[in-house]
Order: sequence, then C-alpha cells, then structure tokens
Amino acid sequence: MTIISDQKLIRLIKVAPVLVVGIFIVLLSAIIIYNNHTKATSEIASLRSNFMDLQKAVAKSQVEQVFQDIQFEKNQTEASLKHNIKQRVNEAYAIAENIYQQHKDKSEAEVTRLITDSLRSISFNGGRGYFFIYKTNGLSVMHPLLPHMEGKSKWELQDVKGSYIVQEMGELVKTKGESFYHWWFVKPQNKTQEFEKIGFGKYFAPYDWFIGTGEYLIDVENDIKKRLLERISNIRYGDNGYVFVVDYQGNYLSHFKESLVGTNNLDRKDSNGFPVVQKIIQTAQQGGDYVEYIGSIMPSTGQPAQKISYVTGIADWNWVIGTGVYINEIENYLTQRETIVQNQNTVGLQKILLLSFFSTLLLVFVLVYISRNISRRFEKFQQHISSNIEELQRTKDQLHFVAHHDALTKLPNRLLLEERITQAIELSKGNNKKCALMFVDFDDFKKINDLYGHSVGDDLLQAVSHKFESVLQAGDSITRFGGDEFIFCFPGLKDLRAAEEKVKRIQDVFKDPFSIAGKAIHSSCSIGVTIFPNDGDDPEELISKADIVLYKSKAQQKGSFLFFNKLINQQVHKDLQLESALRLALKNNEFSVVYQPQICIQSGHINGVEALLRWHNEQLGHVSPVDFIPIAEDTGLIHEIGMFVLEQSLADISDFNHHREHPITLSVNLSPRQLNAPKFIDKLVAAAGKHTIDSQLITFEITESLLIEDLAHVSPILQTLRDNGFNLSLDDFGTGYSSLSYLSILPINEIKIDRSFVDKLLTSSETENLIRAIVAIGESYQLTIVAEGVETAEQLAKLNSFQCHIAQGYYFDRPLSLTDLNNKYLTTVCC
Repeated sequence: MTIISDQKLIRLIKVAPVLVVGIFIVLLSAIIIYNNHTKATSEIASLRSNFMDLQKAVAKSQVEQVFQDIQFEKNQTEASLKHNIKQRVNEAYAIAENIYQQHKDKSEAEVTRLITDSLRSISFNGGRGYFFIYKTNGLSVMHPLLPHMEGKSKWELQDVKGSYIVQEMGELVKTKGESFYHWWFVKPQNKTQEFEKIGFGKYFAPYDWFIGTGEYLIDVENDIKKRLLERISNIRYGDNGYVFVVDYQGNYLSHFKESLVGTNNLDRKDSNGFPVVQKIIQTAQQGGDYVEYIGSIMPSTGQPAQKISYVTGIADWNWVIGTGVYINEIENYLTQRETIVQNQNTVGLQKILLLSFFSTLLLVFVLVYISRNISRRFEKFQQHISSNIEELQRTKDQLHFVAHHDALTKLPNRLLLEERITQAIELSKGNNKKCALMFVDFDDFKKINDLYGHSVGDDLLQAVSHKFESVLQAGDSITRFGGDEFIFCFPGLKDLRAAEEKVKRIQDVFKDPFSIAGKAIHSSCSIGVTIFPNDGDDPEELISKADIVLYKSKAQQKGSFLFFNKLINQQVHKDLQLESALRLALKNNEFSVVYQPQICIQSGHINGVEALLRWHNEQLGHVSPVDFIPIAEDTGLIHEIGMFVLEQSLADISDFNHHREHPITLSVNLSPRQLNAPKFIDKLVAAAGKHTIDSQLITFEITESLLIEDLAHVSPILQTLRDNGFNLSLDDFGTGYSSLSYLSILPINEIKIDRSFVDKLLTSSETENLIRAIVAIGESYQLTIVAEGVETAEQLAKLNSFQCHIAQGYYFDRPLSLTDLNNKYLTTVCC
C-alpha cells in the first residue's frame, strides 16, 4: 500500500504542476483573447459612430453654405432692380434732353415725335424692358406696348390694389424730380394675372412729362433663381456628393440625375414604401433636419442606395435644398476595417491555442524549460495583440487629427492652440529665452472673396498656409485661428530683433502675387505681436493682447505690424475706464449738447446750427468725442447717446425757433451703428413730431466711411429718410476716393467741405482749385455747400468768391450753449 501510495504521490507531483500550469495558461489565454475581442469591438463601434457623425456634419455644412449663398443673392434682388431701372431712365432722360436742346426752336409736337421715335424702339433686360412717357395730367405720350392708347388719358388707370398708377407716379415724380413707385400690372405674356412691378420716373419739365420704365420683381427674382440653380447643379464633392433642390410641390429643380429635373416626384416612395419627397419637404418646412431613405441613384454605381440627407427650406421661394451621404459608402469602409481586425484576432487566437498545446506537452519533460518557453511565447502573442490595438489606435489618431486640424489648410486649429503656446512658454522659460506670439490677419480678404468668389479665397488660404509652413523652424508652430486669421508661436528667441526677423519672414510670404485659378492675386497681412514674458505668461492673455495690437495695426496702416507695449496697455486701460464711466454718463447727466452756428456767407445771417455732444466727468474731466465716440459705437451705447443728442437738440431748437420769426435748421451727426438699429427711422420721425419741428429743417450728417461699409444696405435707409422729408449731408466731402460717385446714386442734398481743405485754402493753389471744383460739383447737382473750419476773414472772402453757400467755424463762433445761442442769435435775421 505504501509503495502504491508513493507512486501515486510521485505521479501527482509530476502531473499536478503540469495541470496547474496548463489550466493557468488556458485561463490566461482566454482572458487575453476575451479582453482583446471586447476592446476591438468597442473601438470599432466608436469608429462607426464618429465616422457617421463626421459624414453627416459634412453634408450639413454643404447645405448651410448653399443656403447662405441663396440668402445673399435674394437680398440683392430689389436693390439690383432699382439700380438698373434708374440707370436706364437716366439714359432715356439724357436722350430726351439732348433732342430738346437741339430742337428748341421747333414745335412741341415735332420735338415730341423726335423724342418718342428715339425711345420707342429701345428695349433692354432681355427684351422685357421699355420706356414710357406720360404727362403729369395722365395723358399717354408714348407706350410701346399700348400704342393705341397714346394721346389718351390714363388718369383713372388702377392696379389690382386700387392704386392710381399714373396719378400717383406723376405726382411723386413732379414733386421730387424723380422717384421709385410700386404697382401691380399684367405681363405681356400673361394678361390674366397681375404681378408686382417697380418703376422709376424722372420729371421732364419742358413738356410737363415724366419719363419712366419698370421691371417686374418676379422677372429679376427668376433670373437669380435660374443662375443659382445652374451653380448648384455643378456642385460636387467626394465620389457621390451632390446638392439637390426640390420645391414644396415636389418638382425637382436641380439634381445629379438630370432626367429628374422638371419632374414632379411628390408621391414617390422608396423600395420600403417611405414617402421620400413628402418627408423631405415636411422636414425642411419645420426648420431642417436629417432624413434617412433609399436614394433613387448613387452616382458611382448608378443604382439605388440607402442615404442620409440633411435638408432645409427657403420659405420665400418654396425651395428645399439638401445633400447627403450614402450608407453603403460608410458601411463598406467600416466593414473593411472590421474584417481586417477580426482576421487579425482569429489568427492571433489560432496561434495562442497551438502554442498553448505544445507548451503543455513540453511541461511533461522539462517544467523549467516550459516555463521559460511560455514566457517567450506570451511575449510574441502580446505583440500580435498589440499590433491589432495599434491599428485601431492609428484610426483613432486619424479622427483625432481631423478634430484638431483645420479641414481646409490642414493646419492645427484652435483646439491645439493653447497647448502649443503653453509648451512654447515652458520651453522658452527653461532656456531663459523669449517667446513671440504673432496674430496675423489678411488685409481686405473679404474683397477678394467678393471679387473672385469664395473658392478663389479658399485656394488663396491654402496657398498662403503652405508658404506659412516654410517660415517655421524647429519648435515653431502655426494655427489657423479662424477665417483669414492665423497665430504663429516662436519660442526660444534671444530678443525683440529676432522677433522682428520672424515678422519680416511672414510679410515676405506676401511679397509676390499668388497665382490662383489663372489670376494674379495680390494680398498683404497685418500682424499683432506679444512677447513672453514681457506681455504676460498666460496663453489667453497673450492672444488677447496680440489681437488688440493687430487691430490697432490695421487701423494705423494695413500691411504693417505692431508690438504690444506699455503705451498700448495704458490705452486699453484708459478705454476700459472710459467705457465704465460712459455707461453711467447718461444716468448721471454728464452729457450736454452745444451748437455751432452755420452762417449764410452771402447775407452774414445765421442759417442753422450743428449739434455737438460734450461730456464732462468728475474724475476724467472734459472728454473729447474723438476718445469716447468709438467706444460708444463698439459697446452699442451709441444708440442711447445718439437718441439723447437728437431729443435734446430737437427740444432746444424747437424752443429757439418758437421765439423767432424765421426758423433755423438743425444738423445732427449719425453713426453707422444708429442706421442699422431696428425701427431707427420710426424713432426719428416720432421725435421730430414730438417736438413739432418740421423734418425739412433737420439735416443728418453721414460720413463716407458709413457708405463704404455697406452701400447696398445703407442706400435704401437714406432714401427712406429723404422720403420722410429729412435732409442728408455728406460730411468731410472730398477726403475719400468715392465721394463724387455717391452724389449720383444717393439722395444727398448737402455736402460739407472738410476743414483740412479750408485750412490750406490760402496757402495751396491745389487746395484752392479743389474747393472751387467741389463748389462747382455741388452747384451742378443743386446741392447746398457748407464749409467747415472757417477761422479768418480771408478764408471767408475766398469762399464767398467761389459762391459757397454756408460757413461755420471759430471765425463766427465756437460751439455755444443754448443760453449763449439765445443771447446772441435769438433776435437776429435768418439767412
């Protein structure tokens, strides 16, 4: 028994370690395989979700870009129409005036025939446009479409809304000299329906005529729609990306499959019975979202395929625009990735099982050798497993790159900015060096987009970004901050001279023109620079200060650079102090309005006053408008301050005029921000009515910078002001490049000669000739001419010899309080 028991014990001792190690190896292998499989499954699921979200975001971005383009074009419809018909009428008027001047000696009937013969055959706008002539009493003089009505009265002609077309347009034109007018009228090719029409007429005084033309708003809008659909039909991205347009009735207006264009698919359902077009239209009408369905065609295969589209609506036009991504493309990509990973896992599993089997056999012979061999084998297994994980990690890194780099330029984006700056600061701090942060902004990039198109602008950004990278050296970094803004970070600099050399290298990028789409594009940049540790040690602080000096650099001179310094810092703190005090100035009654008299040069009597704002603060003393007005505009306080000036000056001058036999005029300066405020014109009209002052006595002064910013937007606002009886003055006339052009397209009735010209009037023959020309231009446009900054009798005499109408300046008076104005001018005669 003892011998048998010993044998069993020896056998147990031999077998037990092998069994324990074998079981341990099997369990360990199973755990590793399970964990690897679980992690791979999780990574694939994350990859699937992230890739799908990215593709949907691309589709939405494409639709939003098209939507913005459509909105921009829509907003230009009426302004473009008005500009076109006004230009045409001015041409017709010039023809009529020329014929009249050449044949004054002939009878009215004969001259009328000559004029109508010249204008009758003229057509434009693709044959839609024509000229008509009416007497202001309603008599039809010429109408190419209704020649049988010529010589007959159209006084009682009404449109569908009951407006007397000829009466009202004739009265407006005769009163104002020229005017736009809206009415509803049938189209030549559609006599059963009336459409909105915008006309423009100009008064021809010799025969009491008004010469005019009109254009249907729908025709201009249809031209824009056609142009947009042609542009949209050419949009392609990727292998299968395109943009489609369908109207709310289910008619395809634009589609990759050209045979669908012009067909109605409202009732179309996909192979699952899903009402595709109806659901797309419903989703767009509710604000826009994603719609999943089976698309009719996948461009790369020509076959139907499951698709997710983002759609949104253009309510005014009953349009739906959309684009999408095909699920097949995503699934094919993900399936390939999943297959690769699964195959790698299977191979790894087979190897583990095979090696585990042989390892167990080897344990029977040499347990120590097997232990060592198992260790080596497991290292190899782990390498296989790691390779699978590394592959997934590379895919994850690719997604991480997409998230942290700009899609257009492939440069790091703002998500990496703070990290790069922090690293650069630490590197510079450790080496006792300086670090330069340079905020770069293109000059007039918007003009490039407007002139050549956004695609050229994008190509320019890519070209410049590529050259920017050549500026970098080891340790340097660049980030696209947004739009046309970039941030360079240069660590390890010895001194400011080294930073200036970096600035020079950035500016050299723009030295030669860029060849984009066959065009030579010239550009430049402005740069704001901050230095660590001089200007701070926090990334956000350095970026903020660089931004400040960037825009100060732009304000001083585009294409230049500026380093942050103590003076700028003091100016920033001063601006903050001014802003803080400015917010309480109205509440604390710190503002006052003074009035500088405007004197009639011919008579020497007062003609009007210009209202000027003054601010006195207990701590700051008297603050110049040059210092606080820009802050008021940036913070939005200009709206409240502007209404205070208007209300106060209207009250003062209304009371002043009440005690005079002849009223004087009031001039008030307007800020660009005020004009863009909602219901601003309604407030002006209400204020004038409240103080019972005739709007014709009120002149609003605007500067050329206001017009340059957005002429198309500002022009109709100015016209509305004129329509309400207010006068408009172009301040600082002649200091800009486009001053003269504004006189022919804007309802200006006064120009002010800038004081800088008046200062040089007696010392510069060029300035004297310039002022003489400005007065002549004003006379030709029948405008009032006001000279600012008159300080001597000699200046006044010279201006009088030019026949300038009005003058203001210290020669007459400094700006006066209301009391001083009353004391000096209340009993004087008006100009």
